[in-house]
Amino acid sequence: FKTKLILYVTLINFLTLTLSYIIFFNKQLATTDRNIKDNLFDIAKLISTDKEVISILNRKEINREIDNQMENIISIFKDIDIIVITDINGIKYSHLDKKQIGQNFVNPVNWKMILNKMGYFSTMRGSVGVTTRRFEPILSNNKVIGFVMVGKYNYLIENMRYHILAILGILFLLSLMFAFILAIFFAKNIKKELFGFEPEDINQLHLKKKLIINNLESGLIALDSSDNIDNINEVFNKKFPELTPEVVIQTVSHFLKKREITRTEIVINKNIYYIKLLPILQNERYYGTIILIKTRDDMDSYIKDITAIDQLVEGMRANIHEFKNRLHVILGLINMKRLDMAKQYILEMQELNEYDFKKYKNIKNSFLKAVILGKEAICKERKIEFSLEINSSISQNIRNSFIEDIGTILSNLLQNSIESFIDYELDNKIIKLSLFDNNGQFTLSVSDNGKPISDNILNSIFEYGFSTKGANRGVGLYLVQQKLALYNGKIGFSQSKREKIFTIEVFYEECIDS
Repeated sequence: FKTKLILYVTLINFLTLTLSYIIFFNKQLATTDRNIKDNLFDIAKLISTDKEVISILNRKEINREIDNQMENIISIFKDIDIIVITDINGIKYSHLDKKQIGQNFVNPVNWKMILNKMGYFSTMRGSVGVTTRRFEPILSNNKVIGFVMVGKYNYLIENMRYHILAILGILFLLSLMFAFILAIFFAKNIKKELFGFEPEDINQLHLKKKLIINNLESGLIALDSSDNIDNINEVFNKKFPELTPEVVIQTVSHFLKKREITRTEIVINKNIYYIKLLPILQNERYYGTIILIKTRDDMDSYIKDITAIDQLVEGMRANIHEFKNRLHVILGLINMKRLDMAKQYILEMQELNEYDFKKYKNIKNSFLKAVILGKEAICKERKIEFSLEINSSISQNIRNSFIEDIGTILSNLLQNSIESFIDYELDNKIIKLSLFDNNGQFTLSVSDNGKPISDNILNSIFEYGFSTKGANRGVGLYLVQQKLALYNGKIGFSQSKREKIFTIEVFYEECIDS
């Protein structure tokens, strides 16, 4: 870009200077020619009206006096090189070549114009070379008695032209060189202003910025340094047709003045929106603000996807439902006055609960235990056999951030297994879980005999939004993969005619809490 800029600026200057100098040169030559001819005309008129010249021609007296006078005139005027005076018969009374005085004027003369008392210019070769000449008739008592020819050597005129051309050429080259040097400094400053980028780089950056802005999940309003609207992405226009950027800016105007990162909720037309303001500052200079806008539904959905809270609530609901069913059984037995059977039923439920709690005795972390119990309750409700590997164990001292992420992974994998039985007829529905924590290595395995995954979609199951369950789904396995990426974890998948298995392996000591 720098090289192109230098070349373009230099070329523009070259063309401008060339055109200007051609016009100036031609004008200067025309002026020079006009001045020479004006001088020839003025001197010719002066001599043709000189009384002494007229007197000598009338007397037909050839002498040195008139020739000396013409030499003085030539010495005084720089544009005069030759003066010839002749009578009406063409006899020379004055000439540079003294030998020609008294001889006939041999060069062509337009006697018709002379006799008609009219002067004229001509260029011809004479005895002293090519000259530009002015012929002027000499009159006495309104009668033509001769003429005067005043001339300028053409080689001197050409020399003068070459001199002018040389001076203008030197000025042209100096001007062009000066323009070239200025173009170099100009190009350097422009390149510096563009942070060293080429135009193609800037074009790519612009396209990338546009793609990024228009592919955000949030609506975006970009403000300039004066807090005027600079850009609005397509998401805002499509997702928030009921809003205008001006209304949003007016609502958050008191936050804009703080020039701080701000997260807040606003109410516009009785609707709640989540707003994030990101001021752009560098070296205490303010360049503008990015306003991101989401609906409350977006935020709630995002939070639920991350924390799997919906699935925990579903597990609690299933537990409560099972507990109510047990209470109804006990109440029915009491109403039937079958107290012995009610007592026996309560003892059986107590033993069953004790068994369940013993089954999870090696799961020391309460959060993961709650996730597993919730999923087991859902399985019981949906008549799915749920089993935990007997040797499964989780220590209690694993840091919270890692456990929360493992909870998200575990909850989503188990939920996928549970949903694989929807619209899939099977007598014995089985889900198996095993998880181990061994010196910083966490392994997890979830298997089920639910609906198999087709080979043609295996490569797409981890993509965001991909689902065979309907709209607004397809987040679970994507979240699993995203969480594993935080710890450089691995996920494996295999399936046979009998079951499909997801396996997870994570070395969680590699991750440091932020």
